[in-house]
Amino acid sequence: MKVRTYCVAAIAATTLLACAKQTQPTPADDTSTTNNKARVPVVNSIAANVTATYTDESSFVSTLSSYGYKTPDQLSLNRVGTSSGYTAVYGFNIPAANQVKGFKWNDGDEGTTDWRPQGITGFTWGSKNYLLITWYGVGPDDIAGVNNQQKGVRVSLVDITSMSNITYRHILLVQNKANMSNSALYKATNPYTQLDSYAPVTIHGGGIACYGSKVYVADTKLGIRVFDLTQFVSAAGDATETRCGADTNGTLQAFNYAYILPETGYYKITNASPFSCIETGTGTTASDIMLWTGQYITEDETAVPKVFGFHLNTSGQIVTSPAPEVITPIDNDNTNVNGIQGVYRAGAKTFMSTTGNSSYEGSTARLTRYNDGAAAGVRYRWPHGAEDLYYETGTGYLWNLTEYETQKYGTDNRCVFAVRVSDYD
Repeated sequence: MKVRTYCVAAIAATTLLACAKQTQPTPADDTSTTNNKARVPVVNSIAANVTATYTDESSFVSTLSSYGYKTPDQLSLNRVGTSSGYTAVYGFNIPAANQVKGFKWNDGDEGTTDWRPQGITGFTWGSKNYLLITWYGVGPDDIAGVNNQQKGVRVSLVDITSMSNITYRHILLVQNKANMSNSALYKATNPYTQLDSYAPVTIHGGGIACYGSKVYVADTKLGIRVFDLTQFVSAAGDATETRCGADTNGTLQAFNYAYILPETGYYKITNASPFSCIETGTGTTASDIMLWTGQYITEDETAVPKVFGFHLNTSGQIVTSPAPEVITPIDNDNTNVNGIQGVYRAGAKTFMSTTGNSSYEGSTARLTRYNDGAAAGVRYRWPHGAEDLYYETGTGYLWNLTEYETQKYGTDNRCVFAVRVSDYD
């Protein structure tokens, strides 16, 4: 097991500009305000005292090599989504002129109380176009009577090459069984049968990003979990849906999931939590590839929500130089951008999906855009229950998803959708 530690300690430089109240640019945007203290505009700067420590777990993944690794195009996708009706879900308030494409899950996944979708990213593989979406295992703290939290996080591999033929498959994320002794890596709430080799990744999975074959999943307190698109592994059926790991006869079990994706490593990052969402974006130039993370902090908390950027090398590793960056975005009324659920940043512009706002057009979510140095951000109406963001570079589409189960509002809420960034820029 290899450990690499990256440390950055610098004084954050800020640019002070005049501060003025700014409302929405069009009547369609929300005009609500918050009680937060007005903010002074800033530009992004070097992040002070941020450390990123990487632990390489590739030796664990290699123990599964005898079972054979699979790539996304080799997986059997057994479920069907539909592009019909996605704009009719609860709280979907995107103006008709801005609607581009989207889909709903099958009826079972629309209504399940066992799992809630959170993170979204995408990639191309050969001639196929895919989305990769995280779901966390819901427990009694979220919905009374649900006994699923021990299953951790699953990802949905969704083939969106043709929006008239959407297929997908749920896959369980797993980690080295040895991680169970580390409370920072493993938290079990509900009982299940733990076998050998690997265990569930018991995190919230609030965001997911891809670069090359690497997959990055946000771990709220720790930092980032890392996986690889070339290392899916087949698992056997388990009608009891209670076993996880390698059985004594060598059979791989994963709560009846047909595939697992093992963790190849993780970043422990200090002074930048909570890690509520994650997405690849750019720095000042298009060639400067970065991982951007956002903090979900409510207006009742004293902490100021920030967005952190980590530079990647061509292999997809976080590097020491250039140093990590930080932006403290400002909302439409000169206050903090609270309740960040998703983030995408390119150049000097930061797009954020937020929740917990006042109700507007059937939703408490917003899309906020903040330009570095501006006196205030700009808000747009956004579907209820909005989560992580993903920017599709080939199309200029910004993807998002909503999370809630059908029983919460008596009608479907879950959908995945895309808009044109140009309509919000």
